[in-house]
This record gives sequence, structure tokens and C-alpha cells, in this order.
Amino acid sequence: MAKHRGRGIATIEYPTGMNQNGDPSQAWIKVKPDGRIDVFAGTVDVGQGSKTVHTQIVADTIGVPYDWVTMDVSNTDSSPICTGSFASRGTFIGGNAVRFAAERVREKILEIASKEMEIDPGDLEIADGEVLARGAPDRKLGLADVAAAATWTYGELITGTGAAFKKYASVNDDTGEVDSEPHSAISYAACVAEVEVDDETGEVHVEKLVQVYDVGRAINPTLVEGQIEGGAMMGLGLGLLESSYPYYPSLEHRGEKFGAYLAPALQDLPELDNVIVENPSADGPYGAKAIGEMANNAQPPAIMSAIHDAVGVWVTEAPATPHKVLQALEQRREPRRDGKRIVYDDELSIRAVSATGGKNLDGTGFVLPDE
Repeated sequence: MAKHRGRGIATIEYPTGMNQNGDPSQAWIKVKPDGRIDVFAGTVDVGQGSKTVHTQIVADTIGVPYDWVTMDVSNTDSSPICTGSFASRGTFIGGNAVRFAAERVREKILEIASKEMEIDPGDLEIADGEVLARGAPDRKLGLADVAAAATWTYGELITGTGAAFKKYASVNDDTGEVDSEPHSAISYAACVAEVEVDDETGEVHVEKLVQVYDVGRAINPTLVEGQIEGGAMMGLGLGLLESSYPYYPSLEHRGEKFGAYLAPALQDLPELDNVIVENPSADGPYGAKAIGEMANNAQPPAIMSAIHDAVGVWVTEAPATPHKVLQALEQRREPRRDGKRIVYDDELSIRAVSATGGKNLDGTGFVLPDE
């Protein structure tokens, strides 16, 4: 009996800006007479950092300091619609909505400044809250002065609206073909897990996770890394501890209270090596893609592969509890070759793991090896 070390890898791809029902996000922005910016949007920040990222997008697009921008996402009655904070769409879809609105605000600022400075709008730019003449930075006007002129001289409100909307992509049920792309970009990720497996107790300890994520462009690298590390803990739980209907080894052993639901704690956190890859998307705000939900997708299969590398057996159902590891070690079931075909025993087969036994709803499907 001994402890064995193993290493496993898993890779994933994840759709960004996916659309099955239209899924719009909208925003509107106004500039107050003192030059400060108010943004109204429906994308709710539930801890993922969208409020911070959207503020950055607006500030960079208009050309003002970050702390000049106030995001209001507190009231769905006073804010434009957002379909929701789900599907890893906050930065990509919601971020595009505030970007489009900010671009229109910027155009209006330059239009008013052009009147005040008697310079063509195309020869003006905005940087750090000031409107500057290109090639003549000494000719400038503060945004507060532009906003005041709009209010008190021209009787105008500097405002802009934006909407990010990808039309519904209908699917041909017979062929699977779509009349347009159902997503706007693809994110990619990989995870390498290093584990230690005790072949006597079945316990698995994840020692290190190397995680590589293509996020298009990291608008806020600290928040991106925070999501990667949060996803690592969630993936650790999915791979080793958590089940939506936990039982061990049968239903009467299922916990009756939330406190009986096992989830990883900080003492379980492995060494993390996070790598952010920037491969900009043509459609994302400043090239950004998604990071949200995919942050916990790669760890469970990487852990399963690492267990196999360590002790030579496959745990075919997550989580890889000690009981399942010991059961796999006792049975040591492996695929077997039948001519050119690889045949799986029933526990490893499509018939066992598929809700429909590997068949379509009409009873058709792939011919299984044991048929």
C-alpha cells in the first residue's frame, strides 16, 4: 500500500456571447453639468465584477478618469433591460452595451466642444477628462466646461444609449444547421492537475493546478485571476466532493442538512499557477471574451485523468470519492479491444452513463458494442 502521484490534463472550449433567444443588454449614459458620468444598466453584479469592468469600459471609451463614472444597476424600473447575469455574458454582452452608449456620449461631447473651441470634431480628442486639439495640446477644454456649455448655453443633455443584441439563431432539427452563428466568439482553457492518491484509503489530494485561460483581453487582470481561482475551488469540489444529490454509498447515508454537504475549504486549496492568454475577439469590448462559467469546467476531468495516471484506473463518475476510487481499484475495469473496436464494459458504456441509453428520443442512435 502506498501513495502515488499522477498528472492529468483537460482542455475545453466555451462559447461567448451565445444567443438562443435574442438575449439583449442595454445601457444609457448621461453627463452631468459638472462633467461626471452616470451609467444606467440592467446587468447586475453578483460578485463577478461586472460593475467594475463596465465602469472601466465607459471611462476608457469616453476618455475620463475611472472615479468620474458612477454605475447604477440598482433598479430595473429605472435602468434599461438586461436579459440577465448568466451564460458568461456580463463582460461581453453587457460590456458592449455600455461601450456603444459611451461611444455616442463621446461623439456628443466632441460636438459641443467643437462649437466652443471652433475646431472640427474630427480634430479633437478626449483624454483624462479634457478635450484636446490634435497636434496642439495647449488648446484644451475641461469636460466640466463642455457639460456646462451643453446645459446652460445650448440647452442640451449629453446622453447616449447602447444595446448589444445578437439575433436569434434558428436551428434545423433534422440537420443541426443554423442560419447564423449562435455565438460571437470562442474562449479556450486548459488545466493540468497534479494529484496524490492513497491506494489504501482511496483519498485524493490535489497538490497543484496549472490553469491557462484565453479570455480575449483581460480588461481587469486582477478580477480575471480572481475568477480563475474561484473556479479552481469550485472545480475541486465538483471533482472530489460535491454531488447535486449526494449519497455515500447509498441514499440512506445522504445528509439531511446543508452542513452535511461537503465542499472544499481553504485547507484543500492546492498550489495554483494561473496563466492568462490574450487572443482578442473582434466582437468583444476591447477584444474581451468570457471567463465566468468556464472557470470551473476543466478541473474535474483533469483530476480524473491524474488519478488514472497515478493508480491506473478510471473513476467514471464525479466526484471521485474515496469509495469510488477504492471500487475502481478493486474492479480495475478497462476497455477491451475487439478487432478494430474498443469495447467498454457496461459500467463504462454509453448505455450506462446516458439518460437515454445512448439513443435519440426516437430510439435511433449509435450501435453499441454489445448490441
